[in-house]
Amino acid sequence: MNIRSSSRHLALEALPERTASVDVSFDDARVWSIDVRQFGASVELDWPETLQPYLVGSTRISVRDSTDGTLLGEREVSFSADPQRTSVTNTDGTPLVLNKWGRLGVALDAMSVDVQSLIVERSSTLVAQLRELGLRPFVVGGTLLGAVRDGKLLPHDDDADIAYLSVHTNPADVALEAFRVGRALADLGYELQRHSATHMQLLFRGSNGRIIHYIDVFAAFFSADGLINQPFHVRGAMRQEQMLPFGEVHIGSAVFPAPADVDRWLTINYDANWRTPIPGFVLDTPPETSRRFDGWFGSFNFQREFWDAFYGTAATRGASGASPEEDREDAEQEWAAGREWLRSTADAFEAPTLVDLGCGSGILSRQLARDRAERRVLGMDYSVEALERARESSQDERTDYEHVNLYRARSLAFAAEYGVEAPFDVVANHLLEQIGHHGRSYAWRIMRMALHSGGRAAFAFHARPSTNVTFTDPTGWHLETAQLVAEASQFGLEVEFQELAQPVAPETGPIKLAVVNGTRPVSRALRAGRMPIGALVRLAPRTRAATPAVHSPGGRS
Repeated sequence: MNIRSSSRHLALEALPERTASVDVSFDDARVWSIDVRQFGASVELDWPETLQPYLVGSTRISVRDSTDGTLLGEREVSFSADPQRTSVTNTDGTPLVLNKWGRLGVALDAMSVDVQSLIVERSSTLVAQLRELGLRPFVVGGTLLGAVRDGKLLPHDDDADIAYLSVHTNPADVALEAFRVGRALADLGYELQRHSATHMQLLFRGSNGRIIHYIDVFAAFFSADGLINQPFHVRGAMRQEQMLPFGEVHIGSAVFPAPADVDRWLTINYDANWRTPIPGFVLDTPPETSRRFDGWFGSFNFQREFWDAFYGTAATRGASGASPEEDREDAEQEWAAGREWLRSTADAFEAPTLVDLGCGSGILSRQLARDRAERRVLGMDYSVEALERARESSQDERTDYEHVNLYRARSLAFAAEYGVEAPFDVVANHLLEQIGHHGRSYAWRIMRMALHSGGRAAFAFHARPSTNVTFTDPTGWHLETAQLVAEASQFGLEVEFQELAQPVAPETGPIKLAVVNGTRPVSRALRAGRMPIGALVRLAPRTRAATPAVHSPGGRS
């Protein structure tokens, strides 16, 4: 087999017949697995966007059959003139692999034997704890697949997957039960990140505080139409007797419950070829299934992986020689004009608490705290990595950083949860254009709460897109003023706009920033003509007369 490669493309020529999946490695470290069943004898692909910032220096590209490890071809290539060997690793030097979601992460086969044993041990403990909660847990996804195929964890996977079979058939009851399960797991001491009402992720950290692995917990249930459901992906025809009573599968010496008919479950989850190892397999959830699950259970995770990676850290340096931290700071300069305008605007804000909504690494929060000694500043974000960076950088006891997820109704309870007493002010720097409309609706509500409490609200945003705007990079997104006016009016609000000074000098022309952070490198172009706009928010005249003095948020979702 012949291999051709550049910094943009990879071509594999003369693939052997009946090859289902291939592993692509740099100097024997696997970085990408490709499902090649849809191709013929030749494959030509762009390097994935998340890998491209790492394509610096030289490496030996080798391609192996994923099924049996047979070497199909190898070639020494140079992506750039830099003398270094190409490396795709995290802070600890652990190899990163492109996963089925197109993101870089640590695969199980790159983890130590001790960590893999710990995952199995923790999964077994979790199954026992779910049983003690009166639930019916069983293994699913890659964990079930690895156990059935080889009696061990699936080497190309990056987590463990456990579901519980609910007794409910109504999605509302399933969701309520799942929230109760999440609270019970949190009470047991687990760090929980919720992706939807029925999809929880338990995070496990090492001694350095960094996440070393996670376990997904899903709710599964039979709906009234007789189909089995396990959001976010599984929905298909399955009889009760094909699920219960549970059978058993083994991972090493550990025994786990499994569907009675594992063939049927794995066929619904993957396809009829589930026995053939295809590490590059991509889950293709039918649109009607996604719409149904999103409508039933919500989606609380939109673009969170992007921001976790944007604010994360990596052990690599790009071709410019800049560290990831330096690159991130450069990238944040695009938001500097908004920060300065919000600081000057907040000088007139008099509430005892100021909320920095979407605080990121906390630059604006710290500046606002320094500007007025008697004011408490509360920075809030949904990115774990952003909040960690903010807390690491904070030396001010008047600045707090707390988690809030604007895709959840629970975000409206932040005041009661974090001790915010009325009145309070709100600022948001480049938040509104970089979140989806579901999250933005809760941002509007929080600003309205501030105004009702006697405080004020202001935000900065881009009214024009980046020159290379893409769906995968929200830093290039924008909102038009007319859209914001229309949205604000739905919440009884008005906005007043002010065009801000451009932080990038016009004579410099386009500036290319490459941010390599954590497991999600970001590449974007900035152009001098992309001016930010500041917006002051006020209550619309028709609602001002009826405004109560204080608005106290309610309970949890």
